[in-house]
Amino acid sequence: MVVTFIVGSGRCGSTLMSRLLRRHPAVLSVSEFFAALTVRRDAIPLAPLDGAAFWEMLSANDPYLDAMVRDGLRAPELTYPYESGRFGPAAGVPMISHMTLPMLSDDPDRLFDELAAEVPAWPLRPAGEQYSAFFELMARRLGRPVVVERSGASLSLVPDLLAHFPGARFVHIHRNGPDCAESMSRHIGFRLTALARHAARLAGVASPAQLNPETMKRVPAELVDLLVPPFDPSAFRDYRIPVEVFGEMWSEMITEGCTALAAVPAERQAELSFEALLADPDEELTRVAAFLGVDADPAWLADARGEIDPSRIHGAAGLDPAAGEALRAACEPGERSLRTLVG
Repeated sequence: MVVTFIVGSGRCGSTLMSRLLRRHPAVLSVSEFFAALTVRRDAIPLAPLDGAAFWEMLSANDPYLDAMVRDGLRAPELTYPYESGRFGPAAGVPMISHMTLPMLSDDPDRLFDELAAEVPAWPLRPAGEQYSAFFELMARRLGRPVVVERSGASLSLVPDLLAHFPGARFVHIHRNGPDCAESMSRHIGFRLTALARHAARLAGVASPAQLNPETMKRVPAELVDLLVPPFDPSAFRDYRIPVEVFGEMWSEMITEGCTALAAVPAERQAELSFEALLADPDEELTRVAAFLGVDADPAWLADARGEIDPSRIHGAAGLDPAAGEALRAACEPGERSLRTLVG
């Protein structure tokens, strides 16, 4: 099975693309599958694993993410029906239920049970084969033969995706750097990432993954309180993080991602501008559909147009001049890499 991955920096329109492709009757739009696998680790698991271990990864809960939901730090990608579903943050929500299953089914609990009855019995095999088997199972079960996976901020995953899926194809969606970074500055997940990176620097460790109770002793209590449950949503949202910090994050992701995509043959990748998608959705979606090998049915295009808000551009224009200039400077390395890749 050939899988297509929509990759981007986050806050670049990739979630919108997931929703638009979900409306296409031939496309299995898998959302945040690899994001769920990487929440509790730094990278996609590479080693062989059997079905029981694979299902444990998908069905285990993450106490930190559950605490975020419980305390009101709920990012828009967390779409599980927490108020009416079987699972809740107090007892724990399976990782795959937070984001992936609600995109695939209006009854994510039933789909969870169907998977739980089958996946644990799968044999030992390379991790990439397990991932492919999952996509194939969902494609058969839901009658959607063309598989497209999209995880937020997935540019960093391109090397691992290529390792697991040697024939993979990529749609790289990108957005004007300052606008993208400004949107990151208002997103719970990216604010957490920025705060964790800052805490790591203050603690003298190389990355947030190395933060632990001992190293956190070197971090100011005010910052620790923002990163460790229970969360205070108001304090978290009000904490000032200079917008150029998000520009630096965006530039790093774009630069690394463009380097990785440069190794992918041209015929196996397509680029998509968020601004172009908003300006002319019919043309851009028709082009993406052709890349995926599906029809751009007029009914689908009309349906997709109803999801698109053309006003979602130029978010950085509202910044004061000094902040805007600092943000543009922080984004320039990423903009330069993007121009080199896509022209």
